[in-house]
Amino acid sequence: PQLPDDVIRSVQEILESQPPRSSNNQTESLNVDTSVSNALIRSNHRPTSTQMLHVRSRLEGKNLELLNMDYDILRLQLKINESVATMNALMKARLQKQKEADSCQIWLSYARLLPLDIIIRILRFAKSSGSDDRSSPLKLSHVCSSWREAALTCSSLWNDLELSLPIFQRDSDDLVTQSNAVSSIIALWFGRANCSLPLTLSINVFPQLSLATGEGVARGVLPFSSRVDSLCFEIRKTGLDSRSLRVFEAMTPFFKLPAGTFPSLEELTFIDWTPQKTDEVVPRITVFDLSPRLCTVILRAQSQWFNDEPSLILPWAQLTRLEVGGILTTSSFANIISQCRQLQKAIFCHVMMPVDEDEPPSIPEQRLTLPHLVDFKLGLSGPDLTDRDDINDILNFILLPAVEKLALSRAIPLLQLFPYHGFPIYSLVPLPGGTFPPLRRLTLSFADISLEELLQLLNGCPLLEELSLCLNSIVPDSLLKALTRAEHSQSEATVPLLSDLKSFAFGAQMEHLQRNENVHNVVSAFGDLITSWTSDPSRRHPLSKALLCLCDLFLDGDHRRSFTPGLKAQFEEAILHKIGEKSQVQISVELTEYQYMSHLFDVMDPIERRRDNDSYFH
Repeated sequence: PQLPDDVIRSVQEILESQPPRSSNNQTESLNVDTSVSNALIRSNHRPTSTQMLHVRSRLEGKNLELLNMDYDILRLQLKINESVATMNALMKARLQKQKEADSCQIWLSYARLLPLDIIIRILRFAKSSGSDDRSSPLKLSHVCSSWREAALTCSSLWNDLELSLPIFQRDSDDLVTQSNAVSSIIALWFGRANCSLPLTLSINVFPQLSLATGEGVARGVLPFSSRVDSLCFEIRKTGLDSRSLRVFEAMTPFFKLPAGTFPSLEELTFIDWTPQKTDEVVPRITVFDLSPRLCTVILRAQSQWFNDEPSLILPWAQLTRLEVGGILTTSSFANIISQCRQLQKAIFCHVMMPVDEDEPPSIPEQRLTLPHLVDFKLGLSGPDLTDRDDINDILNFILLPAVEKLALSRAIPLLQLFPYHGFPIYSLVPLPGGTFPPLRRLTLSFADISLEELLQLLNGCPLLEELSLCLNSIVPDSLLKALTRAEHSQSEATVPLLSDLKSFAFGAQMEHLQRNENVHNVVSAFGDLITSWTSDPSRRHPLSKALLCLCDLFLDGDHRRSFTPGLKAQFEEAILHKIGEKSQVQISVELTEYQYMSHLFDVMDPIERRRDNDSYFH
């Protein structure tokens, strides 16, 4: 180690005071009579005076040699100290030069050389998260001054904010600190936003909230609420015992903001993933009411929210798009849809029929006409739908004169809860005069319909472009052969059946897919039907896509391992052989299990799709 300065001065003084070395010291020590040493070693007698004189003389010589060696060590330490000081100075100088070189390298880095417009394009991919996220504009603005300038210049970066609460809440913080932390990040973010563009706000909350957090959200959002056109509020689930009631209590200051707080709001997403007890009373949420521009609502909530005294107050009458995930009772479904007369698109993924011990559903007596609804998806579930009178009461009160896209299926949870039972298709889709001209896309899954009714329905839809069928009420190969016969039986003067069809998907549930002879009959009948469509020159539009989905009811485990290798390719080759190699139709065959078939044909929960695939169900 390097010596301190005071020690160096002391060592130098000692070395300067060192007496000069005697050149005879070493010679004298060598001239000592070795016989004296030998005699003393070999004898235990008391040394004589002559021997003692010789020993003392030799001891003095040795001590002098040790002292000289100590001085030599001190001189060497001084040299080492000087070298260490020189080395430290060089290392310090090198470190400074390295910093200067790194600065030059940074000045020449791609991040510094990028033009401002490219940096802005990169920043547009940043997450709109107010948390301490590496991909947040807040973090990316710390790259360098150019990036900070770009982040501040691109004001549109700050028009979207995603808050995950409680990220600012710490045990050591008092309530005022927690509230100020939330409101300040909202003010900081939206304060930099482009004033000429609308704002988008997403709030993700967890049950561990304090009232101060809700107060901070309300106080932070209120100055910018008139510019928010899209708002997403999502209650996340953190455990089996999570309850959303505590979230509603903590967010009461926000939910109780006066109606009309969001005059520019156009799209609202309200999702509650937490389980709820039926006896929990959710406070009334009025902040989204009286929003004159609100037209799109995406919900996942509990049925009791929509009873006679609803918890969520919305301007239902002006909505044009409504997507509802989760389970609704038939009374809640009727209560919601009867208020939405302007709907153009609606998804109800799971309307649950009451069981015998439940109270009968409350259904309006007057029939409901939805004149603007063009896209309607409905999933129903309940035990034995076909044998119940109340199913007709529920479905008959809806009239869809303008529907162009229609998907009807049994709701997904029924696959595990009840055996197969469809529902009467004609209860929901009456065909006045035998025609239904507007329909362009039709999906029927587990609907109870006969072969004659299906052919009548398809004949009444001359503009149909996309058709998906998965019907257990009709034998699969019989259905396909009937469609083929209907195609051949058309006279030359009439338009062929499904003349505008561009896409066709057919699902069949089979027993023992690898061993049953009926499977090959279905594949052959499917190929014959596609051949009849592709070879008909009188069709208005050529068929472009065809999907055959075969489901094995008795298949356990991983279906990819259970099916014989090459079975899928074998079926596709058989179909292509029938239609010819020159055909432009894209043929696909899917071999799947019972539960996976629902993803292709049933009405899926739009919220689940959004969470799993980060996209809505289209």
